[in-house]
Amino acid sequence: MMKKIFISLSLLLLTSLSVSAQKIDQRLTKLVEQTALHRAQGTALPFAPKDVNKSIAVDFRADGTIAALSAIATLKEGAECPTEHLQQMGIEVRFQIGDMVALRIPADKLAALEGIEEFRYVKADEVMQKDNEKARIATGVEQVNTAEKAAAQQLPKAYTGEGVVLGIIDGGIDFNHAAFRNPDGSTRIKKAVVFERGGESAVKRIYTTEADIKGLTYDANDDSHGTHTSAIAGGSDTGNGQQGMAPQADLVLCGLGDWLSTVNIQDCIKEIFDYAKSVGKPAVVSISLGNPLGLHDGSEGVCKTVNELTKNGTEEGRVVVISSSNAAANCQSIIKPLNKANADANGFELKTVLGASKTKTDRADLPVRYNDNYFIYADDYQKFDVRYAVVDIKTGEFVGIDHLKDIGANGQVQILDAKNIIGYNEEPTAAGGNAYEYMFNFRSHPVYLDNVDYRLVLLLKGSHDGQTIKLICNGDNSAEPCFSAPVVEGGYNFRDNGYTRGNGDLTISTSICSDYVIGIGSYITRDKWTDYLGNPRKYIESAVTNKLQVVGEISDFSSYGVDDNGKPRPTAIAPGQGIISAGNNWDREIFYDNQAGVPNPSKGGSVYLCQNVEKNKRSNWYILSQGTSMACPVAAGIIALWMQAKPSLTVNEINAILKETCVNDEWTTNTANIPSVNKVQAGYGKINALAGLKKILGTVGIETISADGHREATPATMYSVDAPVYNMMGQRVSKSQKGLVIYKGRKYLNK
Repeated sequence: MMKKIFISLSLLLLTSLSVSAQKIDQRLTKLVEQTALHRAQGTALPFAPKDVNKSIAVDFRADGTIAALSAIATLKEGAECPTEHLQQMGIEVRFQIGDMVALRIPADKLAALEGIEEFRYVKADEVMQKDNEKARIATGVEQVNTAEKAAAQQLPKAYTGEGVVLGIIDGGIDFNHAAFRNPDGSTRIKKAVVFERGGESAVKRIYTTEADIKGLTYDANDDSHGTHTSAIAGGSDTGNGQQGMAPQADLVLCGLGDWLSTVNIQDCIKEIFDYAKSVGKPAVVSISLGNPLGLHDGSEGVCKTVNELTKNGTEEGRVVVISSSNAAANCQSIIKPLNKANADANGFELKTVLGASKTKTDRADLPVRYNDNYFIYADDYQKFDVRYAVVDIKTGEFVGIDHLKDIGANGQVQILDAKNIIGYNEEPTAAGGNAYEYMFNFRSHPVYLDNVDYRLVLLLKGSHDGQTIKLICNGDNSAEPCFSAPVVEGGYNFRDNGYTRGNGDLTISTSICSDYVIGIGSYITRDKWTDYLGNPRKYIESAVTNKLQVVGEISDFSSYGVDDNGKPRPTAIAPGQGIISAGNNWDREIFYDNQAGVPNPSKGGSVYLCQNVEKNKRSNWYILSQGTSMACPVAAGIIALWMQAKPSLTVNEINAILKETCVNDEWTTNTANIPSVNKVQAGYGKINALAGLKKILGTVGIETISADGHREATPATMYSVDAPVYNMMGQRVSKSQKGLVIYKGRKYLNK
């Protein structure tokens, strides 16, 4: 009887703690409660210990009882760890790093930690999923980041980006995330450039000291984009397996805030290169920003800046990597030769329906909204005729243009029948002369239709036979395909009546239309994840194939195309879908507005929130994201590794290395497996860090050492005790080996 009473009281106490405790991670408390209950009842555990250890570290005995729990206690600010007291209680203090204390706790001592005043929180020891590691594994980076793994690949040392400047230009950067700090808490950011709005122009502030950089918070608090991309490229190892491609590179972060202008991007490229020059190091710049609207001939400002600063790809140690864009999945381009023989009764040679941005607005009288932008030009840059109309998608009949309306500054609805909504430019081309451009700028001037069955239609006539017209839309989040030829159930079939549906064949960012820019597209390394609340998540079906995409496949959104100079883009593809990396603690799309790093489950972005690392007296969250924005810094980080091996690399040399070493598998060569059914989407293939390094190390010129100015001497006297020597087969040899050897990544003639 006494035994039963004791068990009941114990269970009552544990239940009470599980309800009221805030200091102890509830996963630990409930686990102890469950195991005690089932042991008392003599029943089997409802879980397998191995399954518990997939998420948290617990030492189980053979009979399923808990021998000890592993946890991290966070000290209150200014508190010292009560090591002696804890040891007297039977709790082992394994080590302390900063305000974190590693504990090994007997199950029956867990509840006592509630009374330890010095502790702010006791958290279960997480067993992390290495989701950025999937990108590192897929690209070969995981095989070169440590000395042991590098040696296994017959490389002379580890490659981590050490000695290379890695610049990221973006917005939404949390400058003091643990991903940008050294193990001792000092910042790895050598220079921070922050743009702020200042009246008529942007205000650029530059920070270079440890104190000034640690005093920063963010450049923008409406997303995590820049934090995510920066950490992908060069994030530190924070202990959860999510470090970036080049975790020891020197970081220069340029936070554009909400000033994501071409001029500011150009300014930042120069700032990064100027810093690299001042310290005598090579530099690679990652830019996950772009726009598919515009001429694709290399005349765009960022293209021209890159051409200039890299001396058309010949400047040593200067490289810029840019994302290709995410516009390939929503019918966002049309490239079509016009021919008067194929014109309809009204003489129009190209007709397409513009998909609505929204088909349900906050105005019942104006249900259809357009707020995407459209850009149209011809391959010969000459004039052609562009018109627009309103069509009833159920009947295919044109209706009055008076159904097209906008809302004036006074909130009154206005009819646009007397207003030309087509913009027009004559823009200089890269080769000289001007190009005629037609634009619909609905993002700055949204328009509406007053009937849910009505849509805008574009109608085009060429100036001569064979003139190829190029239409591009930036509505990657539109409710409907940008350029459409709908088949309405029980209604009109636009496809069989001469209308053209768009595809992704010219959706690349104009910024990558240069041979001296490394343009990067995306492929998939993760198709499902678990959010921070333990909910399983997965991607939905592809908008292009209507099937679930799989790991290894090119992302359906990954932009591609042949530019106006006949050059295919992107250069290569890298992991960009299903990437877990650092998030911005001040991101209002994920966290409470006034509580940095505190998840707000009501915010839509919280479904992508995955993990937290408590370090440097703050939360350091990791989130999942996708886009060529993520693929770009993967490639930039890898190029930083290559520059560590050979600092004098040029853009032209890197292009050659990519062409020779990128991986081409079934997802990049078989058009049946490519979402667009167009091999251009794959570029040269999937970037491979290991293959590129081996190529570089095999082509570095032989170096000889002069002694006394009279003869070539062995470098043996210069060998350090910790650096191995390899022969040309990659086999480790003694330091007395004669002939060609590899030492610290370079070839020597050892006499």
